[in-house]
Amino acid sequence: MKPSSGKRLLELDAMRGVAALMVVFFHFTVDREQSQSGFKLGITGVDLFFIISGFVIFLTVSNTKHWLDFLVSRFSRLYPAYWTAVSLTALSMGVMNYFSGESSGNLVYETLGNLTMFNYYMKIPNLDGSYWTLIIEMQFYILILVIFRMKILDKIVLAGIAGLSFVLLNHFVISHISPYFFKMSRGMYQFINHLPLFFSGVLFYKIKFQERSPLLVFLVVACYITQVILFYDGGKAMLYITRSEYVPFLTAYYIIFSLYAFNVKLPIVNPVTLYLGNISYSLYLVHQHIGAVVIIPLMMKYAHLSFWQSALFVALPSVFLLATFITYFIEKPALQYIRNTYKESKRRRLATAQSVVE
Repeated sequence: MKPSSGKRLLELDAMRGVAALMVVFFHFTVDREQSQSGFKLGITGVDLFFIISGFVIFLTVSNTKHWLDFLVSRFSRLYPAYWTAVSLTALSMGVMNYFSGESSGNLVYETLGNLTMFNYYMKIPNLDGSYWTLIIEMQFYILILVIFRMKILDKIVLAGIAGLSFVLLNHFVISHISPYFFKMSRGMYQFINHLPLFFSGVLFYKIKFQERSPLLVFLVVACYITQVILFYDGGKAMLYITRSEYVPFLTAYYIIFSLYAFNVKLPIVNPVTLYLGNISYSLYLVHQHIGAVVIIPLMMKYAHLSFWQSALFVALPSVFLLATFITYFIEKPALQYIRNTYKESKRRRLATAQSVVE
């Protein structure tokens, strides 16, 4: 059965919520002794996000009739909340610079660059460290859009096999023959460092809703093994954890997604995980700078709270409230407005074209 792109898949929302919370606690504790209590492993939540993205984006494009529909869908989903988060982060940075006596000379330029979401290619740093995943998501969306425009969406598995073959060739062969190309390819197109995760999401979608062939299962296993192999090739996780720490969490994500793909009921859907899933995008965008860089240090320095008091009782509720506000008062209304405006514009164009023919 093929699902509608508008239908909520609650298990995915719950997984997204869990992944978001893991990343929040990773950033709250990073570079602190508390990270050694297991919170550093929260960086693997990004891998779960990428698998979910592969699943959801293939679901979306499978229900898309025109490339502009996909473009509007992604723009309305990503940019309103992102622009809000970038503006708030830039504002907080400007205020902090003012009171600390530091210069904000490049802040406007960097903010404008960040607003494009393509600042990586302008060599403009991310205002918030968590933004690093967004260019990878955008690269995946562009690739999917190209495949859709070429009318080879039904060949997505073959395209994924070709991509998987390339990253393995790049890792084992090209890295020795041409280290420069190896380094450049991973730097210019960071998506290839995480391609197996996105491809896994596509495969899980096909297994759940289209076919359960041995080939697809084999490819999921191949993606898992490849992602383990690529651990030291350019992902952020290698900066904080070892491969032996990474593998159990990656294994857990693949097991959970496999159960979901084979329609095994997962006991993860509850009001808490669904709430976190709903606000996960906005929460991801605002938690690091505002929560970890601003609120926690200020509470520890001026209110003389301990780290955990600052994190649990001030920073966490604050970023939850902020993310909730952005989600329900900016992200969702803007998404609905943009999509309704686009649909109305499309309806008028069709009506005009039909009247001309008549």
